[in-house]
Amino acid sequence: MTGPETVPSGERCPARAYSHSTVQLFRFSAVSWNAHRIHYDEPYAISEGFAGPVVQSTLHGEMLARHALDWAGPDARLRAVSWRNRATAVAGEPLVWRASVREAAPGDDGLRLCLDAAIEKADGTPCAVGTVELVRPA
Repeated sequence: MTGPETVPSGERCPARAYSHSTVQLFRFSAVSWNAHRIHYDEPYAISEGFAGPVVQSTLHGEMLARHALDWAGPDARLRAVSWRNRATAVAGEPLVWRASVREAAPGDDGLRLCLDAAIEKADGTPCAVGTVELVRPA
């Protein structure tokens, strides 16, 4: 990561590899009040034509924001996140968060950062693409 006072536009954030467990999908369904069985019941998800329990679209958005905040540092604050889902991912599937700095500008509350971010499958297929706006305090 570049120093707190500046980040060049175009800088690529280090990629972050991860996957979601069936337990994580079940718990996220519970806290988000998403009772659809495709997210936690493997036999049911398979009967619906999926390879396993499906990662929630809102969990993709949460991961876009979480990894951006981790990259920006412990005092960073989320301003906004927006995304579009492009492909389905399932429990245990390897995923990668990728992002680059679209814009960095000083503001009254610190360095304002806008990232272009994506969650991709191992073959590069995007599951979710969007932007994350944050502030890194001065």
